[in-house]
Amino acid sequence: MVTYARAGIGESETPADSTPRSVGAAAEELHRLLVAADVAGPIVLVGHSLGALVALTYAAQRPQLLAGLVLVDATDIHLNLDIEKPRTVAADGDRADDLSFDVLASAEEVARSRRPLDIPAVVIASRVERWLDLDDLEPWRPFSLAELDERWQNHHRALASDLGATHKIPRHGGHYVQKDDPTLVAETIDNLITSTRS
Repeated sequence: MVTYARAGIGESETPADSTPRSVGAAAEELHRLLVAADVAGPIVLVGHSLGALVALTYAAQRPQLLAGLVLVDATDIHLNLDIEKPRTVAADGDRADDLSFDVLASAEEVARSRRPLDIPAVVIASRVERWLDLDDLEPWRPFSLAELDERWQNHHRALASDLGATHKIPRHGGHYVQKDDPTLVAETIDNLITSTRS
């Protein structure tokens, strides 16, 4: 198993060029990392949040290198463009020197990547009504909390349908499903690996 943090996330260095990049560019970074680390495919790729969009784009770019795909509460990148004050740049991380994503370019790449895959895939959403716990609605207007929650669930349902993937919704778990319901995520990954080996 190999885990990694994108540039500017966790302990990873931030490159000198801090220009907002697309999820496709981050997918290229991932590919260069796998090549440099001599990780032979096919692999089961797992991504969370914005990382799920990087994984999705990677899968569309290089499906022959993947044995399976797990997307954990993938970000609805288009939501950034549908709010009253659209965000065309999304922060990637919470460090002072974090990088950011170009939302417009990323949204186009994600839209192109949402197509049936010839590999087993699973889309895990966060629990129903998790958006109702949000404290500050202001950044998400004109949506209500109920509308945000419905949109988020519809996003994951449609994503699973587009990919021909299994769709899972945990009973517990906010956006960080892997922390709130680690058994569900771990078993999903384990089962996918087992099925690809057989």
